[in-house]
This record gives sequence, structure tokens and C-alpha cells, in this order.
Amino acid sequence: MSLVEDLERYRLLLDEALCQATAHYATGVESLKDAMAYAVEGGKRLRGATVLAVAEDLGCGVQEALGPALAVEMVHAYSLVHDDLPCMDDDEFRRGKPSCHKRYGEAVALLAGDALLTEAFEVMATYGALPLDRRTLCVRTLAHAAGPGGMVAGQVIDLALEGRKLGPDAVTLMYSLKTGALFGAAAKLGALAANAREDVQKAAESWGKSFGLAFQIVDDIDDLKQGGKELVKDTLVKESSLDHAIALARSTLDESLAALGPFGGKGRFLRELSLNYLDKIK
Repeated sequence: MSLVEDLERYRLLLDEALCQATAHYATGVESLKDAMAYAVEGGKRLRGATVLAVAEDLGCGVQEALGPALAVEMVHAYSLVHDDLPCMDDDEFRRGKPSCHKRYGEAVALLAGDALLTEAFEVMATYGALPLDRRTLCVRTLAHAAGPGGMVAGQVIDLALEGRKLGPDAVTLMYSLKTGALFGAAAKLGALAANAREDVQKAAESWGKSFGLAFQIVDDIDDLKQGGKELVKDTLVKESSLDHAIALARSTLDESLAALGPFGGKGRFLRELSLNYLDKIK
């Protein structure tokens, strides 16, 4: 299968599983249930697909790895809901539709994000047939990436950057924590689900951290080239230059490819994804 076909297969699988999961949200509290379902709608499912692809490539069935993949998507959705709030990035649109707080109000959106975060770990602990020891490692991996060692710290830096010019290093650190940490966790979760060797787990995480940083930079570059989104917020392009951003994206994508050595002949999805993003900035 091609990368596009793989992504579509994983997306459809994740969409169906998330739809089933949302049917059980907050019975009797319809506003919360609806806001949670609204928050997980749409998106490329790239992080969840990474979990499934790594697991499948290393010999684990996708159904076994579906719990960690769903959890990653729920954590990602929660982070977007909270990022969009007026006290954070104050964005009115997300994934081509009004942000969760514009649709349901700030309080319900905040609580929907809280609920998605906690629901993610319930799903991780109960969904599928992974052995308990692997579930425990998966929970620890995702919790670290989502907490003060990862996404939350990145959001604090993001807030500190508002209205101030702290330089490209601060933006790069923010990207590494907000985006790189979750991609790193996603790839490692796939390796954990497959009970891969420790060096393969570390390689997967290293790929994800490098790819995630490049992913965010390329997203900024795409916005700038398309002219469809005014770069009013702090981005690497704004803090440095387009040439610097492109050079850093290329170098980190090269690092992501180099990290895959322990995979041997495996890791096709990860390689193709890195190469695809290299093509975007030629």
C-alpha cells in the first residue's frame, strides 16, 4: 500500500472507533457528550495512525494497538480545545469549523477537554487485549508526553511568547514540547504495543520527536506559502526567517530518518512519512 492508502485505512478505523467511544460519553449530560464528540471530529488522525502503523509494522495487530491509538487522538483533541480557548491562543476556528468554545461556550469546552484527557487514560487501560504490563508502560509514556514534561510545558512557553520576541530557540523548544513530544509518544506506543526491543522503542520515540518538530515547522511554511492564514502568532518563520525554518525542517527530517536504524528493514510508514514532508519543502 502507498502512504496515502495507509493513512486513509488508519483514519477510517480510528474514526469508526472514536464514534463508538463517543456514544458512551457522559450519559445524561448531553451538552458535555456533544462537545466531546464535536472536539474529536475531523482531522488527519496522523498521531493515531502512527501508533497503528508502528505496531502493525512490528507484528502487532491493529486491533490490539487501537486503545493507545485512540488515547493519543483524545489527548490531541483535548489539547486543541484548550489551545483554542480565549485564555490561551484564542482561536475561533478549528478543522474548518467553529472552535469548541465558540460552539458550546467556554465552560463546557474547558470541561470537554478535561473529560477527553481523562477518558483517554480509561480507554488506554481498558480497550483491547494488551497485557497489563504493556498497558502500564503505555499509560506512563502518554502521561509524560502530555504533562509538564511535554505538551503542558510547551503551552506555557507559547503563552510567554505572546507579544514578545524571545528568539527562534524558544519557538523551537515550544514546538518540541507541544508537537514533538506527542509524536514521540505515538511512535513509542506502537513499539510498546508490539513488545519491541528497547532500542526499537527508543528509535521510534526519537523519530517521533524529530518528525513532530519538523511537522510543525512545515505547517507554518505551508500557511505562509498559501497565504490563507495570517501569521499573527509566534512562529519560527516569524521569529527567524523562511530560510532558517526550511533548513531546520530539513535537518530534523534527516534526523528522523537516521533514527530508524534499529528498525532494520521495517519502519516503512515512518520513512515514507518523513520523505513525504521532505518533498513538501523542496
